[in-house]
Amino acid sequence: MAKKKNRKIVKYRKPLHINIGVIVFIFIFIYIVYYVYIFFTTKHISVYEVSQGTIAQNTTMQGFILRDETVYHTDVGGYINYYCKDGSKASVGSSIYSVDENGDFYQQMAAANNGQLLLSDEAYQQLEGVADQYLAGYSDVNFRQVYQFKYDMEGTLVEIFNSAARQELGDSAASDGSGLHIRRAEAPGVVVYSVDGFEEVTIESFTPALYDPHSYEKENFLKRQTIAAGEAAYKMINSETWQIVVPIDDALAKELEEVENVKISFKKDHSTAWAASSLITREEKLYLVLELQNSMIRFASDRYVELELLLTDTSGLKIPNTAITEKSFLTVPKDYITTDEESDETGILLLHTDKSGKTKEVFTAVTLFYETEESYYIDSGSIHPGDTIVKPESSEHYILSKQETLEGVYNINRGYAVFKRIERMFANEEYTIIKSGTSFGIALYDHIALDSTAVQENDIIH
Repeated sequence: MAKKKNRKIVKYRKPLHINIGVIVFIFIFIYIVYYVYIFFTTKHISVYEVSQGTIAQNTTMQGFILRDETVYHTDVGGYINYYCKDGSKASVGSSIYSVDENGDFYQQMAAANNGQLLLSDEAYQQLEGVADQYLAGYSDVNFRQVYQFKYDMEGTLVEIFNSAARQELGDSAASDGSGLHIRRAEAPGVVVYSVDGFEEVTIESFTPALYDPHSYEKENFLKRQTIAAGEAAYKMINSETWQIVVPIDDALAKELEEVENVKISFKKDHSTAWAASSLITREEKLYLVLELQNSMIRFASDRYVELELLLTDTSGLKIPNTAITEKSFLTVPKDYITTDEESDETGILLLHTDKSGKTKEVFTAVTLFYETEESYYIDSGSIHPGDTIVKPESSEHYILSKQETLEGVYNINRGYAVFKRIERMFANEEYTIIKSGTSFGIALYDHIALDSTAVQENDIIH
């Protein structure tokens, strides 16, 4: 009988091979997960470096312009043409406009242009000047400016057309035409080809009812081709002296009571000027009157002007308002502050009662944050209102009770948050100028927490 074959199967065990790549990958994965966790669970403090800066205390407002103006009317009717540039100076005898009763001269001027006028560089520069002026004073909330820009562009085109054609034709065109009447300046001044009905208003006759920038309209003469006898043809500004009337509140009026001259900045062209200032009251409303002896010609066609009062420029350490916080401190009479002989630390002698009922004086270190003539502002986690302290080398006692609040920021130069006192000089909506060189304060280039609400004192800054 044949022997049975051994059919037992033994499984082959593969030797264990350590994959270094997998281990490294797992280690890196754990490392990344850990730091992602740390990133999302740790407070992140934005840092601001204290810098030297300036904040201008500027007040933006809109003023009503008053000038010495004379409106001139025509004695004949017909087609009208203007020769002087709007808002330019004219001497006595200068040709201002002409009226063509039958229209012949007007047609000759149109033919003289021959479509070549706008090819000149000077014409383009005048149009660009009107556009630049519109962009400089543009406001999203004042759509009236768009219509005014349209009228100014149309008027400038007419002015360029008339001036160029007049130069080409000269006075010879009028020598044989009895229907053409040329009118010249009767007095020197600045020529303006528009009226608004406020030409005769003075400081004495000004009333609050006249001040209404939103409904203001003016009649632009450069848009028209014909004129009737007796109608206004142009106006002349007779003097360089002009006034701007600005409505103000009581607070600003009080600030300007003793001010005789104010520096202003015009929004229209960003120019600045000094003006004599005075205050007037009309129907229980306060107005600031600014009188200038120059710059009038730049605003000859305007009745309202947007300006800034450049009252003060405050310089100091500039910090963001978000960094400012407040903290309460206990106040201690200066006589109760002492210095430990061994550690040379500043502190107070706190009256402490132990478990057995014995009372003894315990030196407790404190941090001084501010001082007045009589007191120090202190802070310590082991001192509370109601604690009793002892005057050094005396039996006099003082119960801590009075608390005061100080403004400050969190200084993080050392890697943890430390409250530092500040003294405000001036502030706007975003920044505050603080006094430099204050005791217990901050200095130039110190690092502070940008957001005071995101940090507490003694927090470690990562």
